[in-house]
Amino acid sequence: MNKKSKQYDTVWSADDPDQEEFLSETDVEEGHEQQWHSTEKAARRQGRTQQSLATLKAHRWLIDTSLLLVIIGLLSLLLLRRPQQSEWRQIGGDYTGQGPEFPARITKWNADESFVPPNATEWFSDTLLEKWNTMMPAGAALHSAEEVFSTTSMTHSLHCLFMMGRIFSALSGNISGVLPGDYFTHYMHCVDYLRQAVMCNGDMSMEPHLPTDGPDNGPLDGGWNGIHVCKDYSQVINYLDEQIVDGVRVVLPIDD
Repeated sequence: MNKKSKQYDTVWSADDPDQEEFLSETDVEEGHEQQWHSTEKAARRQGRTQQSLATLKAHRWLIDTSLLLVIIGLLSLLLLRRPQQSEWRQIGGDYTGQGPEFPARITKWNADESFVPPNATEWFSDTLLEKWNTMMPAGAALHSAEEVFSTTSMTHSLHCLFMMGRIFSALSGNISGVLPGDYFTHYMHCVDYLRQAVMCNGDMSMEPHLPTDGPDNGPLDGGWNGIHVCKDYSQVINYLDEQIVDGVRVVLPIDD
């Protein structure tokens, strides 16, 4: 029996105080070990974080430069996709974007009676017609009403102004017999057309009002005191001449 009993390990009793003390010490040691591992992991994480921050700080210039290059690249793409100033957004240009960007000129308007004579009969003279034709391209000509063609808004406006001057002069000078039968409809069409042309252009030039304003428009009217930003008219006429020769546009006579 003694020999057999030595083959078995000692079994602790649950009520044994020595066993309880031993187990308590073991739990404490395991708790300390777990706490040490947790502290070690936290220290490692903190170390990695600090190392990453140090790396970012060391290479911050490279990161900033890269971000700046990306922003510049995106802005360049936006600018390339944006319509150029010479396209349809140029005031007074064709909506298709065709045509050059005309140079601008600073211009002061002045009264000129050679274009608007006070004598009614002069509006039907060849001299005045030639004067107004100096503002038109050389290739202006009549075309059949059955043809499909494109005219130009600017020359249409000049035609309206010339015809309105003729109609007014004929009626005020009691020579209405020289007018076409549809002169009233023509006149009102031109009023409406020029109204929209003025609104489209939207000239924002300041016009100072002075007591010394000319007698043609009355004191404090200021019609001739403004300084305007205009297209170079000589360049406009040259371009229209080329367009007429190339068959792109048709310009009707100013007295049509």
